[in-house]
Amino acid sequence: MKVLFSLVILFISQYLYSQDKLSDTTHKVPFDTNKIADQTLLSNSSDVFSYDSLYIWNDKRTLSEIMDERQGFFIFDMGLGDRNALNYNNWYANQTGIFRDGIQINDNYYQGFDIQNISVSEIDRIEEVSDVSSFFYGINSMAKSVNVITKDVFQPKPFTQLRFSQDRFGSLFADVFFSQPFSRKGNVQIGITKHSIDGRYANSAFNIWRGRGRVNLYLSPKINAKLNFYLDNFTRGLNEGLVYNADPNVLSDPEIAEVINPESNEDLENYFYDLTMTGRFFKNKNSLTKFKLYSNNSNREFFETNDLGPYFSHSILYGGELTQNFNIQHTKDLNSDIFLGGNIYFNLFKGLTAANQNYSYQQDYYSLRAKYDLTYKSFFISALLRNDNIRNTNYLNSGAEARIIAYQNKDLLFELSGGLNHTGYYIENGAKANVIDLTNYNFPHNLYEVGGKIIYKNFTIEATGFKKSYDQWEKESYGVNSTISFISEYTDLVASYNYSNIGLFPVNYIKSDLAYKDILFRGKLKLKTGFNIKYYNIDYITLQNQLLYSSNYTNGAFPQTNQFIADFYVGARIGKANINLTIANIFNSLVYNTYVYPLDDRGGFLNAISRFTIVWDFIN
Repeated sequence: MKVLFSLVILFISQYLYSQDKLSDTTHKVPFDTNKIADQTLLSNSSDVFSYDSLYIWNDKRTLSEIMDERQGFFIFDMGLGDRNALNYNNWYANQTGIFRDGIQINDNYYQGFDIQNISVSEIDRIEEVSDVSSFFYGINSMAKSVNVITKDVFQPKPFTQLRFSQDRFGSLFADVFFSQPFSRKGNVQIGITKHSIDGRYANSAFNIWRGRGRVNLYLSPKINAKLNFYLDNFTRGLNEGLVYNADPNVLSDPEIAEVINPESNEDLENYFYDLTMTGRFFKNKNSLTKFKLYSNNSNREFFETNDLGPYFSHSILYGGELTQNFNIQHTKDLNSDIFLGGNIYFNLFKGLTAANQNYSYQQDYYSLRAKYDLTYKSFFISALLRNDNIRNTNYLNSGAEARIIAYQNKDLLFELSGGLNHTGYYIENGAKANVIDLTNYNFPHNLYEVGGKIIYKNFTIEATGFKKSYDQWEKESYGVNSTISFISEYTDLVASYNYSNIGLFPVNYIKSDLAYKDILFRGKLKLKTGFNIKYYNIDYITLQNQLLYSSNYTNGAFPQTNQFIADFYVGARIGKANINLTIANIFNSLVYNTYVYPLDDRGGFLNAISRFTIVWDFIN
């Protein structure tokens, strides 16, 4: 009996001890304790915004449509499914650096970026590096560095998301994303996209398959590894836009509207793969070691006409990057961050010239980078230095920027900022008769910026003025970017104004989004409905060359200088699904921004309801 009694007491005591340890049933050990946070960011001082919280509601369909909502950006829009280049602050699109999870993915042959290489379903957040610092992070990224941070779901249960969208002119979009953990130390992710468009005008069809895969290895809190693979395979008609006609009824009718090139087209197959390792080897957890190996491989076949072609180009980039930052907390108010790093780029090019001759060459770049950030209370200053060795020539690029919160209390914040940089080159595809002729120019130029921000309760106003000067030219480029916003419990009012003095951009560009939002049915329905409105006036024609992915601003007068377009949208979150309905171009305007191509025109009453989209998390 004594033995039995002792066993009972032992069992009860162990049971009670166990319950006491877990008495707080809301306490859970985090699943991702080994995951190093924010390891894909380029900078710890950049602007990062979430796609889901801002742009899923008004159903922005591509990276270019998202960035066109941001101040300073202007998109050469040639229609859904096209390249639709990202231009920023009076710079050509080939000087905007596009990154995915911290790795530059610009076309190393044509420069610039084809936004069809990224599915909108991949996007979790977008990082905008400051204008002054953008040159520091990539090759040919003097205008802006934009880093797409992809969805990286890591949780105990499987996660699946489906996005389906139906749009005008036979556009059907479907994307499936799946994440499966195999332990607390890793998971596997895959995604597939199919998008096809019949097109409205002759030779405007588009068809793409995208595939993506990822393996995450969170080996310990000190070391993480990530392996990514992306494949994009697409065909696209290159009609070069419409031949202009003063009669809008002619341009609105696809049966009689004349395209510039009814036969040119392209087939592309692009591969992106990378291995990234992130280490936290120092006492300060904000000090990260990053090692990246990556490759971009692009095959392109295209026809100028049915009788001219096929031409082909093949470019391969093998890249490597090693960086280390040392974060030092001197005192409670004083912090330093020292960044050191280097990049190597091995570029291989091969193509067929217009004379049907094979043409190939290799071009390698090397970069060294150093940056120092100092934060003291509400004051921040950064100094940057980057040396690029291109074709055995060194280009030393430098910059500095600062900002200070001049005044702050419970309701009011006043911030001032400014900076300058000097960059010495840019790269473009200088092809004329040859399909391949990559050229880098010794083109020193300087950027100066000054700005400010005022936040009073829910109201924000910010403005930045910029000027670019050139060592070899007397002409200067300048402009202004500004934004006013009022964000409250039930309303979102955002408007931005951009001014530019060069013909590449609109002289005045106003973007606005006016929305009502609410939470209904005891939190089961989140609703947002509003108007997305844009107005700009543009003076000069910018001619597009889709075959060579280039554009040239001319002195020719734009035939329709004032452009206005307004969309109405309704977005709702019901349970695990987001549903969107958009009525695009509610005033049925015929709008241009590249002169030769209508940006939008409903094309009849039946196309008034532009698109329907559903995003559904059906395993979570």
